[in-house]
Amino acid sequence: MKLNTTFRTILVFSLSLILLFSCKKDNNPPQPDFAVAFNLNGARDTFALGYCWIQPNGSDPTNTDFMVVARSADNSQQFWLTIQVKGDFGPGVYTSGNSNYTVIADYIMNIGETSERDYTIDHALDNPASSFTVTISSIKNNVIKGTFIGNYLYDRNYDEMINLTDGSFTVKKK
Repeated sequence: MKLNTTFRTILVFSLSLILLFSCKKDNNPPQPDFAVAFNLNGARDTFALGYCWIQPNGSDPTNTDFMVVARSADNSQQFWLTIQVKGDFGPGVYTSGNSNYTVIADYIMNIGETSERDYTIDHALDNPASSFTVTISSIKNNVIKGTFIGNYLYDRNYDEMINLTDGSFTVKKK
């Protein structure tokens, strides 16, 4: 009887060790597969993808629009990125202020509140021109990857600036 109890104890202990060490341990929360990440005024943030498309422009079908809309977890903030090109859209570097294409970046804060702000590429007085550069590194199987940098976005109505830079995105076109 004593041998049977000892054997059971060893068996239970061995199985417990196997289960303990075979379980995957991951203390990092899962990241969304498709998202936009950036530094906003020095703090890193990640927004979930709202939608993304590459399609002919509705007003001029000889132009192609690339658009990404991402949102905060509580839906109170959105980031919009649009590039409009003549002809086909593809990987490359796109900088605001270029006459061959249009780059638009918008950051909307406090959506629906009286404190709502809409920051965009604009020139704030007594500051260098606002600029934004987007690098599209790949477009494969409807997945677009890229990065962006900028100096600031500006809300002319409230004369306020934000620094939104060092961004990256992996988005899936719908």
